[in-house]
Amino acid sequence: MSKKNDYNQLPHVSPTVGQEVSCVMNGVKQEYLKDNQKLRDFLRKVLIGRNFNILDESFKEFSPQGVTIYFLLSESHASIHTYPEHDCLHLSIYSCRGPKDAEPIFDAIKKELKPKKIIYEVINQVPLI
Repeated sequence: MSKKNDYNQLPHVSPTVGQEVSCVMNGVKQEYLKDNQKLRDFLRKVLIGRNFNILDESFKEFSPQGVTIYFLLSESHASIHTYPEHDCLHLSIYSCRGPKDAEPIFDAIKKELKPKKIIYEVINQVPLI
């Protein structure tokens, strides 16, 4: 049986280097679930607007519906996977620029997509070890 890591018990705890936000948004604006290119363009605009450096991006549409959008950032990554048949999407952002750096991206996406419900986890302290 594995034991959960307790970072406070380590002899050295590294400085906080980033923030991760992962969530499921239910009941988002239908225009974003139906228009994959619009969702991709919006995420790109938000990332650029927050001074993230996009190194590469990947975009895969699925049949009959759904899309995965992935941005490789010099600061780490951002991705969205939609489930139009369930009226939701999954968002994952990780930034290694510092604590609370991914949250403004999450807030901007939440404000625009207006989900009815969000199930999420925010990890503010991501240590190196």
